[in-house]
Amino acid sequence: MAEPGAASAAGERPRSQPVGTAEEDGVARAVRRFQSSRDRVEREAAFRVLYETFFEPIRRFFLRKGVSPDDALDLTQITFLRVYKSLDGYEQRGYFTAWLYRVATTTFLKRRRREATAKRSAVEVSRDAPEAPQDADAIPGRQLDDLMEEERRRALRAAVAELPEQMRDCLTLRLYHQLSYQEIAVIKKVTVETVKAHLARGRKRLQEALTDLDLGDADEETDVGSTS
Repeated sequence: MAEPGAASAAGERPRSQPVGTAEEDGVARAVRRFQSSRDRVEREAAFRVLYETFFEPIRRFFLRKGVSPDDALDLTQITFLRVYKSLDGYEQRGYFTAWLYRVATTTFLKRRRREATAKRSAVEVSRDAPEAPQDADAIPGRQLDDLMEEERRRALRAAVAELPEQMRDCLTLRLYHQLSYQEIAVIKKVTVETVKAHLARGRKRLQEALTDLDLGDADEETDVGSTS
């Protein structure tokens, strides 16, 4: 392929492939092949394995974040472009899927920050317009709500950090990355039932530590068909 994102430009979408034990070995071999070769064709062939294996899971990840299908496709391509540029520096100390989802999460957060900046700029422009006066009570109220929400997030992060490692990882992947049970099981190399147990116990501990904090569906499967 000429560029990692070339397939999307023509509207082509790779065939979805579940990521399991056999795929893990293929992914590890593809990463090693990409990093060890200096031949452009061979590197692109190795990268194509990663692209076709993870395209659909990453696209679904962005869709679960609430973005439009077009934006999900765009963010997926940006993610793989960043992976392509960074893969030589990946040291394989952790599981590739976890690293890939971190890249995807960073891509999503950068897009959200840009959108928030654009919205703030639009608000500042509107404040200068005499035909759109601001409610004097509205802005302080929103600031207070934002402050309280940030405090709740900070408290949750601190409480999660105190959990045992496996339980903490499962909750982090579920709460912050919105992964399915099956995706978490693959990343952590445990069974789906073990993931469910960690989530249930972890959620109970967090509720005891933060009695007024809403943990959403951390113990309920809500994903789109990735558990099969």
